[in-house]
Amino acid sequence: QRSLKMAEDREMAELHISDEKETQIPGYNYPELESRPHTLSYMVPAPPRCCYKFKVGRMYVLRAAKVISETGETEVKIYCMLGACWPMTFATMALIAIVSIAAMSSFLPKLGFLWWLAAAVILGVNLGSLALTGTADPGIVRRGRSDLEANQDIKGRRWSSQANAFLKRGDAFCEESQVVVREMDHFCPWTGTVIAEGNMMYFQLFLGSLCMLLGFVALVCFTGVSVANQKALRPLNPL
Repeated sequence: QRSLKMAEDREMAELHISDEKETQIPGYNYPELESRPHTLSYMVPAPPRCCYKFKVGRMYVLRAAKVISETGETEVKIYCMLGACWPMTFATMALIAIVSIAAMSSFLPKLGFLWWLAAAVILGVNLGSLALTGTADPGIVRRGRSDLEANQDIKGRRWSSQANAFLKRGDAFCEESQVVVREMDHFCPWTGTVIAEGNMMYFQLFLGSLCMLLGFVALVCFTGVSVANQKALRPLNPL
């Protein structure tokens, strides 16, 4: 067990992928397809090459590491990546932060410390969940060497010409991201990535905290106006 633990620690070291071709990454050698003009990611440029380690379809891996799977094989685990519409992740974060701060800046000074604390917590949770949604692995299905070799059982699977593979029940090919993901829900342009099994929890937290943030901003504005009106109606020299 100790030797296995040491082996796992060694395999958890950060990957150093320099000029290797993306198709050489085991399990993530998705065929490169030409983006169609009707897709949202058609005009989205790739981030600077120095910022990501390798591509998976039209997604860009920022941080990955080698781990030992349950079967004892070494495989690549993705920890952080950008979606096909990656600029929208940062644009949406900036939009939410600027609008929220601008709306509350005139009223929070009139309120107490607890209002400031609540505003910071709600806004922080919302931006954090959005960042996790846009940078988490959405549940990319690893590709085998070949879906037709070694007498693999393809019963109950359907063939995807885009992914060039047989898909299991629940797997779907995302045309924007050009990868197969588990339990795909939809592609969200506001978060810049596909919403599937891997980031669904973060996405739901983002939606819930966004509704809470909208309600809190409205409450801050209403309370701030009420406090200002009460102060204006007070007599300057009460008897």
